[in-house]
Amino acid sequence: MDTSLLRKIDLKSGLELKIYDVSRKLAGDRWYVGFIVRVEIPIIFLADCADLSELDIEKMKDVLGETVLFEQKRDRHYIDENKKDAMLNGLIDDFLASTLPYFSEKDFAKKYALKAYKIKLEKSSWFKT
Repeated sequence: MDTSLLRKIDLKSGLELKIYDVSRKLAGDRWYVGFIVRVEIPIIFLADCADLSELDIEKMKDVLGETVLFEQKRDRHYIDENKKDAMLNGLIDDFLASTLPYFSEKDFAKKYALKAYKIKLEKSSWFKT
């Protein structure tokens, strides 16, 4: 899938949100219009969390690696070529209006990393039985 970086937004939490365009022509004048939002969360970024010990952070690194990637996608199918840019901008604006405060919370990184950690541990335990 071809992607091109559209925007970078520095978050209050110190992380960076990146928006990538993944739109492509489908057939004739019809387009798939979409974008992907990514936030890379370095595990070391969690070192300031009072309720996580150094041991907890090392365990998370062992399971997740050095970073955790938050990713969400929004899209629409069969959009008229003349409306694709407006559709993409509208999707991005709506997404940012509803989610930017969430990403800007200082606990976002910790909450998401812990969620990813728990999911990965659960998945790995399925394969051990």
